[in-house]
Amino acid sequence: MGKNRIIIGVVLAAILAVIILQIQTIGHLRRELANASETNHLLQAEASSLQENARKRSSVAGGADKGADVDRANDMEAKTRLQELESEVLRLRGAAARTIRAEAETAQLKLQLEHTRPSPAIGGSDYSSSSNAVTTYLGDAVQPPPNLPPAYTKDGLLNAIQDAARNAGITLKKVEIETTEFPFLCGIVCEQEADFEKLKNQFKQMDSYEYGGSVSSRTSFAFNLTPHRAYPPDSSQRISRRTMLRQQMFFDQLGSR
Repeated sequence: MGKNRIIIGVVLAAILAVIILQIQTIGHLRRELANASETNHLLQAEASSLQENARKRSSVAGGADKGADVDRANDMEAKTRLQELESEVLRLRGAAARTIRAEAETAQLKLQLEHTRPSPAIGGSDYSSSSNAVTTYLGDAVQPPPNLPPAYTKDGLLNAIQDAARNAGITLKKVEIETTEFPFLCGIVCEQEADFEKLKNQFKQMDSYEYGGSVSSRTSFAFNLTPHRAYPPDSSQRISRRTMLRQQMFFDQLGSR
């Protein structure tokens, strides 16, 4: 009985850690959503202003040829800004989708926690059933797909972090890649807290990667850069559940080394 109580305690602690991580991730996504929404409004206003200015300049331009040249130049400028607007709208939609997905997974974890929480009247066999339920919920480890793009291998992730640090003008005290299952996780220790913000800005400029939050202290960070689009479709949900818990475990290991 005592051993079973220890096991269920460890399971509960693991689920709580995942819920805390999810809440942190949701907060990050909500901030990203708010920033994207604000930028979206600004770009819309700027696009409208460009179009209005284009019409005004076109109306006062002298000569048919000169007016046509002005129109073409103004159209190109407006199209460029409108493309930026469309790109920002897509990012906004992605942030909203990730927020909804994270909130749904958090709700599922909370429900699982309630089902797993022991009752004084529960016997030893029920403890075992609860433990098995959590194991079933997390699922088996996911192995890297055979056609894994180089960007998401250990070397690819190391190179990406090193490039980001170099472009950000910072020095990292430690860089590690956790490769026990897919996706591989990144762990770093910075010189100071502000360094990681600079690093995140660099990640956002990399087309192959997607930063979605981390488990962190002031200078230590465990995170995933592999985007959802690289997940095998039949393993996506299982990867999301396991990755949250793995990030917490990897973060704990970073601090102990």
